[in-house]
Amino acid sequence: MRWVPGTNLRGRAVSFGIACALVAGQAHAGWEFTPSVTLGSIYSDNVTLAPKGAETSDLILELAPALDARFDGRRVDADIRYRARSLFYRDRDELDQTYHFLDARTNAELVQDTFFLDAGVGVRQQVIDPSVVIPGETLSGGENLSDEYTAFISPHWTGRVADNLRADVRYVLGVVRYDESTLTDSDQHVLAALLERTPEAGTLYWALRYRQARVEFEDEDNVTLEQGAGELGIPVTGRTRLILIGGYERNNFLLADGSNAPDDSLWAVGLRSSRGERFEVEVLAGERVFGNTFSLRWVQRAPRWRMVASYDEDFVTYAETRLSIDPRSPESILPGPDLGRAASDVYLRERAQVDLAFDWRRTTASMRVYNERRDYQTREGEEEVRGVDFSIDWLFRPRTSFVLAAGVEETDILGADAEDRLTRLSAGVTQQLGRRTAGSLILARSDRSSDLAEREYTENAIIARLIATF
Repeated sequence: MRWVPGTNLRGRAVSFGIACALVAGQAHAGWEFTPSVTLGSIYSDNVTLAPKGAETSDLILELAPALDARFDGRRVDADIRYRARSLFYRDRDELDQTYHFLDARTNAELVQDTFFLDAGVGVRQQVIDPSVVIPGETLSGGENLSDEYTAFISPHWTGRVADNLRADVRYVLGVVRYDESTLTDSDQHVLAALLERTPEAGTLYWALRYRQARVEFEDEDNVTLEQGAGELGIPVTGRTRLILIGGYERNNFLLADGSNAPDDSLWAVGLRSSRGERFEVEVLAGERVFGNTFSLRWVQRAPRWRMVASYDEDFVTYAETRLSIDPRSPESILPGPDLGRAASDVYLRERAQVDLAFDWRRTTASMRVYNERRDYQTREGEEEVRGVDFSIDWLFRPRTSFVLAAGVEETDILGADAEDRLTRLSAGVTQQLGRRTAGSLILARSDRSSDLAEREYTENAIIARLIATF
């Protein structure tokens, strides 16, 4: 199955959202609709993010209607989120732009506790040329953004084949489409299967896993990534197991030198332990076709804080990171403008990330530290991004809150011996004006330094918004 480029996918996306409402609406009139509209005024002293000495300021009017719709039925759930964001410039009307954002998904239980069907569509924006400086949330992206349309459908079967034996099979058909012809459209077919002995404390655990992902690119070579493995978990203590993994992987894509991708056996050994909901850890080390490999997942929960740390290495295509469902891993932490191209490349992704969240009586805070390196296999080149983000939200009055956010990100630019450093800082106050209205005032600053002078800029912005919910 292949959708023809040029098909009106925006119309299909909106139609799917309506279909979600109709399907669930026929099951039960249990919809919750939350429409809202945001009216904002933005002053920027550098609307085009020009280098020092070439800045131009402007006043921007922001209009953003939105609709959230949710349905919780006995056998069908649906969640639809839509937002249109229009920016109107006082002095630079050639920069006026409207962006559409849609995230619609539904889950249907076709056979009780056994057979399910997931589906979804999305509309968002994709950077055309990552080497060009891209404005952030407050400014228009001009001609360097293209609408991106994604859709998936995924039947999923799970059940017990014996008292202590469980099987799980999922198939995903996904599509990614762009308005811009220089970006690479793709279709994706993913099959994932699992047969495992139900894990019980102090008992031997085993599992058989299989996964095949085939990505079909428009006018480019297709990519197939396939892996099968067996896993054995030997009890060491009541809550800790020694993990032994062995298997084989086959990959079908051309390397940069024109040779075929390697096929080889894989193995890993490590430990897995848990203490209910409060503590989980898995650490593995072994070997795959690209050499030595290591993975980590560590989750720690307490009444007032939570930490998740992870590291993994795997072959990935950029197209795989764009779909809402990926049986292997969530979307890359770096799908955005500074790293990643909508192309048919295969890369070895090495990703580390630590998330911390704190919750006091009237204060919440979060911090993320991340590092992602991409070693391209189908062409020469590497890129890397690393950074830290921090935010704190303090409710210092019953209807008034203060928000402070900061971040630093360093990027090694693909294809150039250069590095960028982007520093962001914002502070704002939000006031609840009425039961359904709120206002906010935000001061923001962005500062990019670079080895390439044309990429350097500084921008200061003042953002005032009024939000009404109906």
